[in-house]
Amino acid sequence: MAATKKNIKDSKYGLSGSSKKSGVNFWRSFFTAYEKNSATEQLFFIELELLNPALSPAEPLLGFKPRVTITEEDLQYTLAGTLAAKDLKSENIIQPSYVAVRFGTLGAEAKQLCSYHCIKNIRFSSKPFTIQMDNKIFGEDCLSGYINISEEEYQKHPEYFCDRGFASWNLKYEVIRDMGEGYKNKTDRWFPYGIKTNFSGMISFDGADYIVEPRKCMGYMDRYWGKSFPYDWFHISSASLTSIISGRVLQNSFFSIQGVFEDKLAFMGSFEGSDILFPATLSKRQYSCVWDCIQTPESEEPDENKLHWSVSINNKLWVLDIDVYCRLKDLSTRVLELPEGNRKVLRVLQGATGTGEIKLFKKNRNTLEQIEYANITKTVCEFGHEEDGEL
Repeated sequence: MAATKKNIKDSKYGLSGSSKKSGVNFWRSFFTAYEKNSATEQLFFIELELLNPALSPAEPLLGFKPRVTITEEDLQYTLAGTLAAKDLKSENIIQPSYVAVRFGTLGAEAKQLCSYHCIKNIRFSSKPFTIQMDNKIFGEDCLSGYINISEEEYQKHPEYFCDRGFASWNLKYEVIRDMGEGYKNKTDRWFPYGIKTNFSGMISFDGADYIVEPRKCMGYMDRYWGKSFPYDWFHISSASLTSIISGRVLQNSFFSIQGVFEDKLAFMGSFEGSDILFPATLSKRQYSCVWDCIQTPESEEPDENKLHWSVSINNKLWVLDIDVYCRLKDLSTRVLELPEGNRKVLRVLQGATGTGEIKLFKKNRNTLEQIEYANITKTVCEFGHEEDGEL
């Protein structure tokens, strides 16, 4: 089932009204590529983020960029001893405003490259739907661009929250299956627009070329917009499931879990053509959900220490249990600025090699019928929370 017209239209939606000056619009993609010579597998991500874009339409403002406010006159007074140093406000803390493009990898050697733009220099087209900034294009069926961060730029701009290096990408994509309404209220919305997406094309990353093939890419896309990011941040997604019951690879099974929304998680998934949906817009009376992300008991082998993501959801018809584990050595930390400013950030622990199990039961009066019991691999797993930045 391809993307519906409604979800295609919804995917083009952006911030409107006051949210243009106080809000975030987040479009991200995950996919697997293979190094051209060695066939080494690598998961990549591409992100487009609009953060308070209309607050500073002509210049990107990064919240962690140093902005000294001491005037020459203040400095002279201080040297003369007529103004105490403690009375000086040495830095002006601003609310961030920019459009960011990020390209990178997850895992033990995670890396991301970033570029920042102002909304004034972004070109939006409706037919076909395209967002373009400099050499970067986000279209309704394509993603392309490049980012080059030199050693000098890396050293000069720690506020970029990125690494040094070069990446270029030229990709086509086709949404094979979409899902809407994972969560929605008056200002915020999340939906896995391309919960199963086929990507194809080429990537060049730090001197190596990678091939992206539709049948092997495990592609995924989702969209979020709102007044701020959800925090706590909790995400699990995978399209690599193998039935323990039958031994078959479940080619048409996939799921995504996202939150935290109003003390709930959203689960959007399909098991061989049967959709199982728990949008977080449902009330607590309609389904219950418990979850956690904790470290497992410490192992004698330090490299085997893991984090454990657990989710249990049930309603009158279904019971769903998910357990995913990822080694600490395969996790990395990313920082995203929050729209409210004051150097508040969302600090997220991320990995792409989670493994575990998913169990689906159907309630039948006083008994549970096991519908599926499957191994999960190549799982993207994330957990994060809000932190006050250093002022």
